Amino acid sequence: MTKVVLCALGLTVLTVIIHAIGTLLLARRVNRLWDERKERLGRLGAELLVARLVGGLLLLHLVEAIVWALFFLLIGLLPDFEAAAYFSLTSYTTVGYGDLLLKEPWRLLGPIEAAVGILMLGWSTGLLVALLTRIYAQKPA
Repeated sequence: MTKVVLCALGLTVLTVIIHAIGTLLLARRVNRLWDERKERLGRLGAELLVARLVGGLLLLHLVEAIVWALFFLLIGLLPDFEAAAYFSLTSYTTVGYGDLLLKEPWRLLGPIEAAVGILMLGWSTGLLVALLTRIYAQKPA
């Protein structure tokens, strides 16, 4: 059990680092683009900027789930990359279909990944709300 918890902790730390760096880069880019172009951007331009942010955040979450999937594959918990990615994404997003399960004693990693996914999705939501507030506070309705 200690080995499982330590692996989960390592994966969690790696996920948080990826998310911190990714959201920092995305926020800087969106803020810079907004500052440079807010006078020229119409309503559609602001919406496209938001769409770019959402797309970037989704890609970031995909990378994070794939890190977990690669771990599952590396230690032989799932038979192939497709199964590992599927299990990881259903865990990370808390969908959790239950059609694939990890071997004992590693089953605890699924719910831990789900908890980490909830936190990372919440973090992204906070960033999205902050940037939307900034954009729409300065944009006429």
